[in-house]
Amino acid sequence: MTPHRPPATVVLTGATSGIGAAAARRLAGSAGRLLVHGREDEPEIRPLLDQLRAAGPAEIVYARADFDRLDDVVDLADRVADVTDRVDILVNNAGRPGAPRRRTSEDGYEATLQTNYLAAVLLTERLLPLLPPSGRVVHVSSATHLSATFDLDDPQLRRAYAPTTAYARSKLALVAHAVRQAAHYRPAIVAVHPGVISTPLLHAMFAIGGDSPSHGGANVVEAALRADVPSGAYLDERRIADPAPQVRDATFRDGLHRLTMSLLAPWLG
Repeated sequence: MTPHRPPATVVLTGATSGIGAAAARRLAGSAGRLLVHGREDEPEIRPLLDQLRAAGPAEIVYARADFDRLDDVVDLADRVADVTDRVDILVNNAGRPGAPRRRTSEDGYEATLQTNYLAAVLLTERLLPLLPPSGRVVHVSSATHLSATFDLDDPQLRRAYAPTTAYARSKLALVAHAVRQAAHYRPAIVAVHPGVISTPLLHAMFAIGGDSPSHGGANVVEAALRADVPSGAYLDERRIADPAPQVRDATFRDGLHRLTMSLLAPWLG
């Protein structure tokens, strides 16, 4: 049997639909406290919150934030700190498909990069003081990253934008961040491809079917709880796999980190 760690306090972003909601339902049965994030006002997702509270013993806390605004990410981190002084598991699941046409966030960054990558890194950095050495950060990535490259000279995709390109390279950046920061963070950090999952996000970009959200949610929870997954690992569903060649390039990882910290500097405090 695969060993699991008992979760105490879990923060799960993008928890109100799809893979995130499926993962939340599983975690509600075992976590001590589960802080779920979404873009909706709380009354809109009241039925889900009621389901989570009925699913198990976890204290359920909801926090709204729109990752199109990095100020909201800072506010989310502050909300977490108001609720708890310890985060055992942070799951960065929130994501969006590549927009049909290139658009920028309210902060002026390419929107897919901001929601899928920059917001996750910023939230992680802001919550690091609450994560113990035994904690874990999980970046929910995608196997699409295997076909992507990230041009450090064009991080805003001004030269050649395509929805699938924007999505895949944001997921590549997440995996690269996990691999690099494994040597720098005291909590463990891993990235996971949850599977090809039938969600509106998938169908916004690809005319294919997929597995159920519960399948993807189970894979995310496995990445969060399995005690034998080493920091810096990339999981293809439940199997440790090699990430994209660019991710394995330490020079690229360091360059991406410098770029990321520069873009996030106004919000890092």
